[in-house]
Amino acid sequence: MTLSLGIGEVIYVFWLAITRLLFSPIAHFPGPKLAALTMWYEFYCDSFLEGQFTFRIAEMHRKYGPIVRISPHELHIDDPEYYEELYSRDAPRNKSLHLTGMFGAPASAFGSVDYRRHRMRRKPMNPFFSQQRTRRLEPMLRNMVNKLCDGMRTWKDRHAPLQVYHAFNAFTTDVVVEYTMGQSFHYLDDPDFSPQWSNTIQAIVHAGIQFKQFRWIISLFELLPRWLVIRINPDIGPVIDQKIESMRLASLVIDSQSSDSISKDDRNIVPKGTLFHALLESTLPPEEKAANRLSQEVFTVIVAGGETTAKNLATITFHLLKDPEKLQKLREELNRLDPNETASLVEYEAMPYLSSVMLEGLRITNAVATRLQRSSPDQPLWYKDWVIPPGVPVGMTSLFMHHNEDIFPNSQNFVPERWMDPTQRLHLEKYLVAFSKGSRQCIGIPLAKAEILLAVATIFREFEMELYKTTIDDVRIVRDMFNGHPRKGSQGVRVVIKEWKGRKTEREFSRTISHS
Repeated sequence: MTLSLGIGEVIYVFWLAITRLLFSPIAHFPGPKLAALTMWYEFYCDSFLEGQFTFRIAEMHRKYGPIVRISPHELHIDDPEYYEELYSRDAPRNKSLHLTGMFGAPASAFGSVDYRRHRMRRKPMNPFFSQQRTRRLEPMLRNMVNKLCDGMRTWKDRHAPLQVYHAFNAFTTDVVVEYTMGQSFHYLDDPDFSPQWSNTIQAIVHAGIQFKQFRWIISLFELLPRWLVIRINPDIGPVIDQKIESMRLASLVIDSQSSDSISKDDRNIVPKGTLFHALLESTLPPEEKAANRLSQEVFTVIVAGGETTAKNLATITFHLLKDPEKLQKLREELNRLDPNETASLVEYEAMPYLSSVMLEGLRITNAVATRLQRSSPDQPLWYKDWVIPPGVPVGMTSLFMHHNEDIFPNSQNFVPERWMDPTQRLHLEKYLVAFSKGSRQCIGIPLAKAEILLAVATIFREFEMELYKTTIDDVRIVRDMFNGHPRKGSQGVRVVIKEWKGRKTEREFSRTISHS
């Protein structure tokens, strides 16, 4: 019996190999045979070599050309001119479960594989994250920037290095939580900027590498008691707590809209105007308004909206402090503002050098470094003379786009000046894909840009800082764990806050006016 099973397994493996190598709909595409045979090749590169599969894909392109087969089921293209075709705004595009399954949120817009379901789920969220709505958030954003600066002023007195990613992650997370949930995690109120949350985010993305290959682990974790999950991975604890809190708040909002018996105190826990309310008051069908789905939607927005923007801010901070000449250019532009007035977000957006710093930061940070697969559900895709069958996932990678030397010369260098000419900026923005493109691009672009502009403008007007034991190796992306990561063992961008310039924050200026 055992011998028969063994022979059967050998026959199955042999049949599977022959099928994938010779009879697959993508068997004729170029690429290494090992990658075409098994998903374990990607798993080995990402799990055992720590985030190296993306860089193996780059090697494949150098050997085989602009289109390669990178797995039994998937293709990858490295051609900047094809990006807007693959990530189309108008043509239907499905996602790949291999990507969406990383984070265990299948009921969210991000986790929606089918384009119809994604379109349905995203539609009621679009107004919530629009440019117009973001403008109305400016007072809240300024208040959060002021809290960030208050924390940095307090940190200065410690005479100790500050890991700026922790500070920025506290800032961006508090912003998105207050906006989407009407609550606060109070990360900015922690004198240490809640480093545990930053560790949790890193734990999530590292675990996602395993979940891509073993999606059933997520379901298992959800069945286990909290204490056991934390025993397995202590950094996951805050994720569990915040998922529970998100579910509780979603249930409260649902009850407050459907029941008169809910107490006034419970009704007031979640203020009006949250993302929960936007979804519940939309035309979504009833099953899309269940508490579990709403909590998944909000939680994915929180995780995505905090971490990536924090990485951008940390990377911009490094490059400005590393290059005093560029920092001086930025300060000269900012110093043209009235020191006793608070510039508006619209004014910041119009500043050529500040906005160029932001765009160059988005390019060089590569906060999302992994490929984002898309497939055409019904029609074949054409790439030059190649016909890609319907349903075949095709990926492209922002890391390759942003370091294409024909488009971005000296791409490893931080060069805001490349964005200064308006005509050139318009051309380069076609290839800036930090938020992806098309109908499934990042929904929070206006909010992320507003956070970057306000934080950079305020911090570099108010503080003198210098880098502490930080080099280019602490920001250069050499590992793809979904997010781009520097070398293993890096302690991130660390600074010493040398001086607070004493410039009045908006809060202090308002207080002065009210008492005059």
